[in-house]
Amino acid sequence: MFSAGHTGATLLSAHGAFGVLEGVERPALAVTVPTRTGAALLLDSGANIDCRPEHLVQFAVMGAAYARVALQIERPKVGLLSIGEEAGKGNDLIREAHVRLQTAPIDFIGNLEAREFFTGRADVIVCDGFTGNIALKVGESLVEAVDHMLREELGAELLTQLGALLTRRAFSRFKQRVDYAEYGGAPLLGIAGVALVGHGRSSAQAVENGIALAARLAETGVVEKLADALKPTAA
Repeated sequence: MFSAGHTGATLLSAHGAFGVLEGVERPALAVTVPTRTGAALLLDSGANIDCRPEHLVQFAVMGAAYARVALQIERPKVGLLSIGEEAGKGNDLIREAHVRLQTAPIDFIGNLEAREFFTGRADVIVCDGFTGNIALKVGESLVEAVDHMLREELGAELLTQLGALLTRRAFSRFKQRVDYAEYGGAPLLGIAGVALVGHGRSSAQAVENGIALAARLAETGVVEKLADALKPTAA
């Protein structure tokens, strides 16, 4: 299933069509974000506004399992998004989740500050859907703002125009790394089927890539692998 429509409606449709994996209370939207070292997963990115600590633990386990399949990372590092690296930082949700994540079957590296979001320190970034959606939208807005400002500066003078021509290939590669259309869509992890949510402004290329990603995930048996990874937490 692929949809570029309303996230909540897509979640309800996927839940009704496929159901959820055993032990999953809340499916999570896992968005791939670019980092200095490659890419990372951010979840939840907007499927669950209100979460409990056990939900964040499930997000972490599902995110790590998905990173092994989709990003080919043998041992994904999982970080908990917070306002400081210390274990005692954050609200009640974050502090309790931090305690539980230390005994989860993942490579938990502790809290991750927002300034480390794009560094690649963590392969999987865990948070509630309210925080994740804001972080995602701020990142998208920053990319658009930087692109706009660069175009203004590079088109201001003849010398910079010549420089832009010489660096066109590098700018093209940069845009490809940060363009959501390249990823196509974000999977709803925890659904007992392959369900992807595309951007509301998805282009034809983004829809094509989203459908292709759905096919690849189905072929690699990602749902079955997520189910196996969740068995220890469901027991």
